[in-house]
Amino acid sequence: MPASPAPSSPSFWCSVRIRRAKQRLLGVGVVGLAIAASACHRDAALGLPDSYLVYAPAVDGTGAARRGPTGLPLLEPLALDDVRAVPLHEQIAVGIVGEMVRTDYLAKQLVRDGSFGGKSFPEAARVAAREPTLFVVGRGVEPLGVGFASKSFFGGAVERPTFAWIGLKEDVGDDRAMAQTVTALVARRVLGRVVGAAAPAVLVDGYVHAMEVIAREWRVGEGPQGAVAPDAGTGTQRALFVGVRENQFAAGANGAPRPAAELLADPGLAATVIYRLAQAKGVGRRAAPADVYAPFVSDRVPPGVSPAAVLGPFRNFQAKLLTAWGRAVLAGTPPTDIAGLVEAYGRAMPDERSEAFRIFVITTYGATVKAGGVPAIGKNATAALPELTALAAEVAAGRRSSRAALAP
Repeated sequence: MPASPAPSSPSFWCSVRIRRAKQRLLGVGVVGLAIAASACHRDAALGLPDSYLVYAPAVDGTGAARRGPTGLPLLEPLALDDVRAVPLHEQIAVGIVGEMVRTDYLAKQLVRDGSFGGKSFPEAARVAAREPTLFVVGRGVEPLGVGFASKSFFGGAVERPTFAWIGLKEDVGDDRAMAQTVTALVARRVLGRVVGAAAPAVLVDGYVHAMEVIAREWRVGEGPQGAVAPDAGTGTQRALFVGVRENQFAAGANGAPRPAAELLADPGLAATVIYRLAQAKGVGRRAAPADVYAPFVSDRVPPGVSPAAVLGPFRNFQAKLLTAWGRAVLAGTPPTDIAGLVEAYGRAMPDERSEAFRIFVITTYGATVKAGGVPAIGKNATAALPELTALAAEVAAGRRSSRAALAP
């Protein structure tokens, strides 16, 4: 659904808020239209948390950007049919960008309502998770910005110095790889909510790149035109897609497995593992323990209905991965590389531990478990599979470390 123009009257927007609430099937099935602050709100929130808004920088008569009282950029909501916002609305309505926006809603639910070991997420993160997802479309806006001012309902300006937003170029609709471009930005915002700003870049980039690859292959129609065209986007975007799909980050120039330290420090390898986990039927489609879904849908799903089925494979995986990652952060043991993230996932989803490590070990050719790995390129691929499977089973059972090859 598109974002809303500025409210015209408090009573009008009260009725809209009620109507939209009825449309939010199970809280996960509809991408909502954020309702701007009105007399309905008793707090300072800009809108409903499971909704999105589209704003643009306000300018004066000369075209210069306007500022709030303390210098924050002044933003204003874009009209429903504004040509700058329409491409985003279309992407959210039918494609992967909509799934990522819904994933942001899941992340906010996890941060607001999730806890582990008696610990909750930081209060600042919980406050931010009560706000809508905000996109800012305009010239010169930063991709991931923080802080802005907006006109208040009664005049003047309201400043929100800690409000994080996602910035898009004014001509973003001309980007033939728009789905990939926007997905990458939303993915960074999603992960930042759960793991904070101190998360290692190798994992943050790995998660973002995995979502980019999924975005690039996501189909919204029949035939070749249903996905992002092979020649669309930048050279970097295209190379990332090929590298992850063909597992190019796991092998060196000579085709042999790369050293363990190199593998664990490469975001491309992390992206490949996360991508394969998301695509695996034994992971993405598998239901997690009931407590995992508690912050998301447990109080909104009728008895006998699987939360995993309600969420769908993509968001089901997102809910599980973010939960596992968030629990590790709350426990004081945040993962520092993809081996640690797979370990955290296996702890949170014990029924999927074996499959997760099987994917990890096969993707890395066992090079983090066994010095030199297992040659599995070309004609060696079939012969290597039994040994890789056996290594994965030992790691999953705890008889080997997933980083044993790093030992002196």
